[in-house]
Parts: sequence; C-alpha cells; structure tokens
Amino acid sequence: MLDRPTIMVVDDEPTALASMLDALTRRFGGDYRIEPHLSPQSALDAVARHKADGEEIALVISDQWMPGMTGNEFLGQVRVLEPTAKRALLVSWGDHEASPVILQACALGQLDNYLYKPWAPAEVHLYPYVSEFLAEWTRLHRPGMELIRIVGDELAPRAIEIRELLERNGIPYGFHPAGTALADQLLDEHDAWQKPQPLVFLLDGTTLADPGDAEIMDGVGESPDQLACDVAVVGGGPAGLTAAVYAGSEGLGTLVIERHVIGGQAGASSLIRNYLGFPRGISGAALTQRAYQQAWLFGAKFVFSREVAGLRLDGDEKFLALSDGREIGARAVVVATGAEYRRLEVPELERFVGSSIFYTTFGETRLVRGLDVAVVGGGNSAAQAVVHLARFARNVTLIVRGDSLARTMSDYLVQQIRSTPNIQLRFGAEVAGGEGGERLDALHVRDRTSGALETIPARFLFVLIGALPHTDWLQGVVQRDAKGFIPTGARVDPALWPLERVPFTYETSVPGVFAVGDVRLDSMKRVASAVGEGAGAIQNVHQYLEQVRERRDAQAVAATG
Repeated sequence: MLDRPTIMVVDDEPTALASMLDALTRRFGGDYRIEPHLSPQSALDAVARHKADGEEIALVISDQWMPGMTGNEFLGQVRVLEPTAKRALLVSWGDHEASPVILQACALGQLDNYLYKPWAPAEVHLYPYVSEFLAEWTRLHRPGMELIRIVGDELAPRAIEIRELLERNGIPYGFHPAGTALADQLLDEHDAWQKPQPLVFLLDGTTLADPGDAEIMDGVGESPDQLACDVAVVGGGPAGLTAAVYAGSEGLGTLVIERHVIGGQAGASSLIRNYLGFPRGISGAALTQRAYQQAWLFGAKFVFSREVAGLRLDGDEKFLALSDGREIGARAVVVATGAEYRRLEVPELERFVGSSIFYTTFGETRLVRGLDVAVVGGGNSAAQAVVHLARFARNVTLIVRGDSLARTMSDYLVQQIRSTPNIQLRFGAEVAGGEGGERLDALHVRDRTSGALETIPARFLFVLIGALPHTDWLQGVVQRDAKGFIPTGARVDPALWPLERVPFTYETSVPGVFAVGDVRLDSMKRVASAVGEGAGAIQNVHQYLEQVRERRDAQAVAATG
C-alpha cells in the first residue's frame, strides 16, 4: 500500500497535463502522489487498481472535453468506483457550454466542484481551491490534531455524545477505543485505570471521568465571570451567531448562551450549496464555526452547555436564569433557540437511542462504513444527511411519510438522491419498530396506506423529522402559539402588548425581547433567512435601547423640573 494518497489528473492534451502535473507536484508532491493520465479509460483502470490494492485516492481532477467521454461522465464513474475521492472538473474560462454541465453534474453528485484553466498564477487560481478539496478529504479520512483525547467504548451512547459535542463545537480531539494500545498508554500515563469511562484527557493534564457537557466545555474554554451585558443571545445557531456578530461589532456588550453545540441544526448539514457567497458549497459546521470565531473576535462572550431555565423582568431589565443557578442580567434579549427534531413515538426503539438511533447526524463517518443505515425525514436536513452517509455506508434507506420529495426538499438535493445508486427510497412509510441485541440490526417499516410491514437491515437510524421549539422557559412571560413558536411584530396579540407603539419586526410580546430563526412563528426555516433575521434583530435592539434612553432622559428632566 502506498504511504501517500493519490491526486489523479486526467487531460488528453499532453502539454496541459504536464503543466498541471508540474504545478501540483511543486506544491503537494511531498504529501501526495501526483498521477497523470491522458485518457479517461486509463484513469478508470487506475482507480479500480488502486481500490483493489487498498490505496487511497484523495482527489481526481478531470478536463471537461476529452475524446470518447466528457469529464463529468468520467467523474460520475469515479464516484461509483471510489465514492470517497473528491472530484473536480477542469473547465476553461468563458466556456458557456460548461456552465449547465457543472450545475447538472453537481446536482447529480457526479462532481464536488470545478476548477478553471488557465490557472496561472497557481498561487491564486489553483492552489487555494485544490487545498480546499484536500482539506475536506483529510478531515474525513485522516486523524486530526488531538487537543483532547478520549478513551471509552466506541459505540457507548455517552462516548458518542461527547464526540458530537467536541466535533460540532470545532474542538480538535482524538478518540481511542478502550483496549487499544494508545488507550492503554493514556490510562498508564494518567493513572486512570480505575476511573469510570469515558475518560477525557485535557491538554493541561487534567483527567475528566465520565464528565458532563458543562464540565468538558469549562475545561476547554472560558466561562465568563461577568454575567451582565447589553444583549443576551439565547442560542448559538445561524440566527443567534449573526445577532452576536452584529451586536459585538456595533459595540454592544454581548453574551451568548448555547445549551449544546454551536450551529444548531444547520451545523449538522454535510454540505450547503445554496448559501450566498459559497459557490463551491460549505459544510454547516464550517459555516457556523466561522461565524462563532467572528462573533468572538468582535468581543462576544459565550456560556456553553447551560440551559436557560427562565426569564424574569424587572422594569426595563431582563434576567435569565441558568440551569447552574447563576443569573444573567441584560438590557435586551434575543431568543434564537431554534427547534429540535421530534422524536419517534416507537417505545420498543427507545433502548437503541444514543447507540444506534440518533436525532441528528454525527461526524464520525467511520462508524457507518460498509453498513446499512436509514434516515427518517423529508426536508433538506434529511436529504443532506442521506447524501453524506451514502458516501460511506453500504446502503442508505430514506423513509418519507409523504409521497414525494419535491414539496419539501431543494431540487438539487432531490436530483442527487435519485442519482445515487446506494440510496433507496420508501415513500408513504413510517418506522413501526425494530430488532436487535445491544444495538439495532433491522427496522420494521410500515406502509401508511396498506399497513403492510417490511423489514429492512439497518445498523444505524438517523431521525430528522418535524421540529419543536425550545420555549418552555418563556411560559407565562412571552406569548407563544399552541406549538410553542413565538409571534413577533404584527403577529403579537395587541391585548398582550403594553406600549403605545407597535412592536418592532422581531420583537415579541415583551418589549426588548426579540425572537429570530426557527423559533419564530412563520419563519422560513432556511439558513439565509435565519442570518438575515439575526442581523435585523440587532437593528431592532438599537431602536429599543434608544427609546429606553429617551424615555429615561425625559423622566429625569421631569423629575428635576
């Protein structure tokens, strides 16, 4: 087996191929084997050979126009042979015929993205984009930096939860299954043989035995001592992070409270292709991690792994009660708690939750390699999960209650699902039960029309169905609808509104308390709209704070007059 993964380049023009080979070798030749091919068939034979020999292919770059087979057709065949390899189509600047090809091929999953030629200077037009492909491949297929090390049972529910917590919060870690040589070495070094697992070893030498989320996050980050702020943002998804970025950049003291992981549901999306400014797509985790870093650089403080248990009003001041007993005082509050996927109401499957059944997707794709898995859901999050899992699992079954994908999914995802051979669809169906020992082996799927049951193999099940908002902590204080979503602006009940002016666009029934993102009644449930609402809410916050200041000034003048 080769020590270095392969970057394969395919172009029928010898001069162009030699130029690309030289450029890639100069930059990437130390870590990758650069392999040239003058024909698609030669390259396909090599891909099959590498696959049979267990050799890794990180990236395949193909020219679009070649005799006998177009580049997108070739890359589509590469996907079948080696689905984990990244695939890039090389197109000429100004090639108008290539544009529809790229759009269609991306939608069908034939390629990951494209590169332009000519690309000189390579430092500007080639290397940055090739590096993006390789970074994504490396993240999925290579061990990462280990600021934190974990030892435990790889499939134990708590061990999986800890890895999801760290993965989604962007904290580099390494997991070492109990009984392996590296795990035993860590237990020796830290004298931790008798401590309960999972064990978390921090960079400063601290050992945490079967820790809670708050203990882990306090150990790897800083928990602010000062709990008074201008704006408290409850929730760290796209809407909350945007609110924190705009509030911090505009000089407002900002505190963000996130109960679980940065990014919310959006952070679990494997690839978002329709977000403005990212033509090559971006993972939800990468997008929300950038937003987190941006908010932090603008001075926002973060409280991780704490629930907000209640809201108390004292005049113009708002006080948020935290689950650890502390209280945050704020002049304004932005509620961006998002929504949580509904749970399956199948009692016999509850014992598998956390070990084989998950109400999200997790980043450690090695757990599903070569296995049969299933996904329940009909929205974009379910679609992105299915497409991502299909690159690693043997088969993925998507179980949908409705009779179509078109009404609830973006078209590019529908096309990609239908063109992926190891994805099976079950329409008009629901999960009725399952079977297995310690972990799931199979699911019972019921046809919602006939009632007929089908048993399908499934070692893992990911449930991404309709969402419920996190708003119980606002009961009796802020108006909510029957499902818990928060009306804002014109949707606020006039009988509950205490001021003469009308509520601002994102303002709730309580002046100075705003709601954005999925938690808001009638929101669009899209990342772009959540970002827009987060920015708009801070404009409303400024308007509110200015009115409070003016009223207090007027009261002061009246008191002295």
